[in-house]
Amino acid sequence: MVIHRMKPDGACLFRAVADQVYGDQDMHSVVRNHTMDYMLKNADYFSQYVTEDFEQYVNRKRNDHSYGNNLEMQAMAEMYNRTIEVHQYSIDPINIFFGMYKPDNAPIRLSYHYGVHYNSVVDPYSATVGVGLGLAGHKPGLADKMLMKDAMKHSENFHLEQALLQDHLQLSDRDTTYEALEEAVARESYLTWLREQEMRTRSGQHGLEVTLP
Repeated sequence: MVIHRMKPDGACLFRAVADQVYGDQDMHSVVRNHTMDYMLKNADYFSQYVTEDFEQYVNRKRNDHSYGNNLEMQAMAEMYNRTIEVHQYSIDPINIFFGMYKPDNAPIRLSYHYGVHYNSVVDPYSATVGVGLGLAGHKPGLADKMLMKDAMKHSENFHLEQALLQDHLQLSDRDTTYEALEEAVARESYLTWLREQEMRTRSGQHGLEVTLP
């Protein structure tokens, strides 16, 4: 295991979780806000463990420099459906928080230092970035079905666009053909008219020559 050091700015807990879920500790604000939204949505449960007004508690914890605690870790374990293990100078965790279901996902591992700071503990040979982003409502195989549905929809749209394009090309070809035919008919009519005029002219000249003394 490798310890990724988090910035000691009051957001270290959320930074450590963001490091493992998103692969970027600077995503801590996203993790924090999702966590507080989750707690607010499940206020009936989480408010039992808060002595102050719960909405005030949630609003205070939305501040980027407000420390997270065990209550927020329980919410994140449920939200990402990943076990959270807290280590303190030992490979055996001193605390474990469980999600709503028993997952096969690797746990989120945190190291607790000096009673005030959290770091991220990762396995460099087992990437976990993105694990848990399906959230607790994840259904096995749903992602594959959605990908297949999107692929089929894309294929249908592609073929529809190709059919429309082909119809447009055929229509354009037909219009071009009609225009060419009309132009040919008009040209032929004009040439016919010229020939008739020429014949009339010649006939008139011939008739004039005959009547002269």
